[in-house]
Amino acid sequence: MTSLAQPIHGGSQHGRLRLHISNERRDLLLFALWCLVTFVQFPGDSLILYPLALYYSWAILRDQSRIVTLMAKSWVVLLFPIWCLISPIWAVEPAAAFKKAVYLGLTIMICYQVAATMRPRAILYSLFIAVGGIGLINVVYAYGTGDITTGIFAQKNTMGKNMVVLWVICVSVFIDSGSSRGMRLAGLAMSGVAVLMAFHSESATAVLLIFGTGALIALSVMFLIGGLMRLSRVAALCFGLAFTSIVGAVLVSNMQSNPAELVLQHFGKSSTLTGRTVLWDYAEMQIAERPLLGVGEDGFWQYAQSPLVRKIFFEFYKKPGDSFNFHNSFYEITVHQGLIGVGIASIALIWALLQVVRGALVFGATPQIFFLAMAAAVLARSMTEADFLKPFVLFHMVLWIGALSSLRLRMQYEDAWRFKES
Repeated sequence: MTSLAQPIHGGSQHGRLRLHISNERRDLLLFALWCLVTFVQFPGDSLILYPLALYYSWAILRDQSRIVTLMAKSWVVLLFPIWCLISPIWAVEPAAAFKKAVYLGLTIMICYQVAATMRPRAILYSLFIAVGGIGLINVVYAYGTGDITTGIFAQKNTMGKNMVVLWVICVSVFIDSGSSRGMRLAGLAMSGVAVLMAFHSESATAVLLIFGTGALIALSVMFLIGGLMRLSRVAALCFGLAFTSIVGAVLVSNMQSNPAELVLQHFGKSSTLTGRTVLWDYAEMQIAERPLLGVGEDGFWQYAQSPLVRKIFFEFYKKPGDSFNFHNSFYEITVHQGLIGVGIASIALIWALLQVVRGALVFGATPQIFFLAMAAAVLARSMTEADFLKPFVLFHMVLWIGALSSLRLRMQYEDAWRFKES
């Protein structure tokens, strides 16, 4: 906590002011600043991003003993960045592939540094400060300018995704008994803003994730906070599952369409995901040409060099210079990093999900529930969007931070590693 500035008297008659800030508060504020500049792009953001990247590069060296200890138990997370660093050897665009690999490596190392040095609740607070502030700016801008569907973001899908992040953060702060009343009320208010703007984004994926993560958090509060293995909770869980199954069976049998279809129809989406399945067919065609190694990062979407890309752009009404993807992270990774790359990425993802679930079951605290909800959102969204394991994407950084943080807590709990306060 920041202490009051106090004069320090030396040999001279003039005192000097010294402002002291604790290491924990410093890390909280700097990570909040990092979250802010990676959550939304704005003019001149590189003037903040690059100095922060330099700071974290130094912090990684400073905290290397903690990080290396954590790495020894989580080496599977490092395999995909290492694979990407090797990929320029065969990549279509070697320079671009190497650049993205370095950025991804730095992203993963920042996740290690944050997980190794910050407490889970401090991580949640950093996210709340940054993302909550941006969410407030976004709603004011959207209503002030009339740009409701995108707000301050580049695309409606981007706003939808970011509102899901805001929603999960704010609901987690609201349910956190360890937070102050004022912060919890602020979390409740901003969670309402997140839901409102998610609907305005017209992103069916975002709205479904709002409902899904909300239900997951509610169930977690009922059965995980304070520990799962209580006779009353186990009995209530079994009764609840039985009751829900009976009611669900009756409702589904009498419904002409399921809730997901209703949401998709509301936003004018096809429940068959026809457009995406066409893209996935094209992805499979490209994978068949270079199945094991792929084309390397940025190697496929080359409009001038690829007839297939030009065909895709024509069918989806894109023009040269537009950015596009396969709207599925696993297809996107396979095309660029091959079957070997997607296999490595899938193993890392499964490991991270297991760590987050285990952390929620073992510790049952609000930060672990937050990480669990975010992990579920990441997994669901990766099926329809293609930014998983991309550099500096906060949505996915939270997954790795949550997994590593849960691992660190368990290592402390098992006395395998004693966390030293700096």
